[in-house]
Amino acid sequence: MGLSFISPLLLGGIAFVAVPVVLHLIMRRKPVPHTFPALRFLRQRAAANRRRLRLSHILLLLLRMAAVALVALALARPVLRGAGWIGGGEGPVAAALVFDTSPRMALREANQTRLERAASLARGLLAKLPDGSRLAVLDTAGGAAGFSPTPAAAAARIGRLTASAPGSSLSSAIAEARRLLAGSELSRRELYVFTDCSRGAWENTPPLPPSEAGDPPVLFVDVGAEHPRNFGLESIDLSGERVSAGNSLAVSVMATRVGPEANRTVAVEMLGRDGQYVRRGVKPVAWNEAAPMPVDFDVAGLEPGTRQGRVVIEGNDDLDADNVVFFTVEVGAAARVIVAAPRPAASTASLLVQAIAPSSLAKAGKARFEPEVIDVASLGSASWDAAQGIVLLDPPPLSPQQWDALERWVAGGRGLVVWLGSRAGTSERFNTEASRRVLGGELVRVWRSREGNYLAPASLDHPMLAAFRRVGDAVPWQDYPVARHWEFRPLADEADGGQASVVATFRNGLPAIVERRVGNGTVVVVTTPVSESASDPDAWNTLATGFEPWPFVMLANEMLLHAVDTTDDRNVVAGVPAVIHVGRRDTPMAMVSTPGGDDFPAPVDQKRGTITVTATQVPGNYLVRAGGDGTGVSRGFSVNLPPAAMDFRRLSDEALSTVLGAEHRMARTESEIVRDVTRERVGAEVFPWVIVLVALAIAADWIVANRFYAPRETDEAERPAAEFAAEAAEESEGWPRSDVGGPPHSSEGKPPPPPLRPSPPPLPSEDAS
Repeated sequence: MGLSFISPLLLGGIAFVAVPVVLHLIMRRKPVPHTFPALRFLRQRAAANRRRLRLSHILLLLLRMAAVALVALALARPVLRGAGWIGGGEGPVAAALVFDTSPRMALREANQTRLERAASLARGLLAKLPDGSRLAVLDTAGGAAGFSPTPAAAAARIGRLTASAPGSSLSSAIAEARRLLAGSELSRRELYVFTDCSRGAWENTPPLPPSEAGDPPVLFVDVGAEHPRNFGLESIDLSGERVSAGNSLAVSVMATRVGPEANRTVAVEMLGRDGQYVRRGVKPVAWNEAAPMPVDFDVAGLEPGTRQGRVVIEGNDDLDADNVVFFTVEVGAAARVIVAAPRPAASTASLLVQAIAPSSLAKAGKARFEPEVIDVASLGSASWDAAQGIVLLDPPPLSPQQWDALERWVAGGRGLVVWLGSRAGTSERFNTEASRRVLGGELVRVWRSREGNYLAPASLDHPMLAAFRRVGDAVPWQDYPVARHWEFRPLADEADGGQASVVATFRNGLPAIVERRVGNGTVVVVTTPVSESASDPDAWNTLATGFEPWPFVMLANEMLLHAVDTTDDRNVVAGVPAVIHVGRRDTPMAMVSTPGGDDFPAPVDQKRGTITVTATQVPGNYLVRAGGDGTGVSRGFSVNLPPAAMDFRRLSDEALSTVLGAEHRMARTESEIVRDVTRERVGAEVFPWVIVLVALAIAADWIVANRFYAPRETDEAERPAAEFAAEAAEESEGWPRSDVGGPPHSSEGKPPPPPLRPSPPPLPSEDAS
């Protein structure tokens, strides 16, 4: 913190402190001569009085000098500034304005969005910047950062800001603004951040680094809504991204409310071939703030092909961005899957087959999979061309040629699920270089646990486990103990698929489910089998044979779905690239249609037959076409906003202080911005405090002067000089005092000196007359 002055020339008034000095010297009281014999005693008393008077004169002189100096200091209008000792408030500045442009900034209050509020305050700030200032406007959309050529260009840039999916975090935009200002040639630099102070902007983000020497001062402008109200949809869940023809699609969304209880209808709509949405289900919902509530739909009668839809809230509210969520599914025939099991194959594979294709659904043509059970010994002679997935159930050691064939087949975009069991033999026999390339790891040994071991996923974030989110901690994995399993060691691999990743573990911490990408396909390894019957005393586990083993049924379906359906990213988050398998290597380009109706080309990877779409900032349903109208293919994907982009709930003051720093500067209105900018750029005037000091100095001068020049209230001043001298002599020499008017007697017996004049005779009394 530095000190500067608005009117530094007036500091010359401090020279007037010489006036009290001159007056003090001129108006000094001159001594008055008195003819008196006892000068010796008077000189002693005068010396003591002179010392006391000198101290009083000096104190009074200093107070008067301080009063004059403080008056001159007050007239110069001193200010406290954030930097420097020379006032530079009127000089040009380099200013960077950072805007949060996430979709939640479209929240309306008082008929104004948060982004419109920020733009209005920013325009008022631009009008008060000194001439010659340089301006930079940055936002969270992730555009290029640079100074605008003119203030008018910066104002136009602010006017074009729109709420969109974030390309970068607000912290990253602030860091970019600091780097930009550090390269400016102007000495004064300022940084302004327009934010709604919401959880979506600052929660789960690291605290901003503390300001260092030379960093520009940061002013946070709070544009958050004080009393928001909103209906919202989030976290859509589908029963699967691939649905067999004739099966229904289960759609579930979470409904959230900010504000008082209210009733509002939620509907699910499917996109027709004419490009119009057709309503397929409606549900009234009683909304409240207590907790998010699930809204479930069951959509039946979907036609084969890529089908897209949305879930919407009827009516408008203060934030439209979270009133709709989108989804894409692939509807087609049941996926053909080869299940290779030990002899007798039909018996050892029965539990798995009933889990992925129950007899009742298979007969009705509604099963997700069409399993073909074969003996694992005949795997090499079977035709794999029409199959989308292969399941190796408790396989024995395979030959390197078989592993190489599986690797090539999976790399083409298929799925392989391996349930390891006792028939793997020893790890030395099973592990080969070819098996490691396919599985992404090797077998170490068999672990045995008498009790207390079971499947225990640490989280449900992986797509294979996402279906269990609906029940969460209610999955009774402990009711299906695992007595034995293989210890599987993932290996570091720089091949196309990279290192295998652990999806779930057992309670003892060892891998239970492992995934690895091989080319365009996926390999899933489970380290315990499901091929033993319930009556087998040596069964490795009870996953498929326990009481009501519904977790195993869900797990077997989700793993196989994930393995065989690895070609497309049908539902992605805004800003995340989507990889779509078009299956056409005879065309160099595919056309992508955006939700806004625009079309743009995307190159086809001739090796893999895929396209990668990176322009996924706008939420909605995208359509991909490759080839001609007759022989071409049509695919699609959906984009939804991340939950944080719509979370406008305000952070507490304590949390904001943790993220922004305990000494962060915050403003909400234009007057607060002007006051803070003036305090930082010009400084905080201390004129009132200096005036208070002037008043105190004058008051002290008055008190000291009155005490110094106070008249004597006793008769000391009227006493004759002779008595005063005699008293002084007595005090100094210790002489005894005689009668009033009589001369003092010497202590040595000598007669006193004669009086100056004879005493007058006494007046005659009445008796004498």
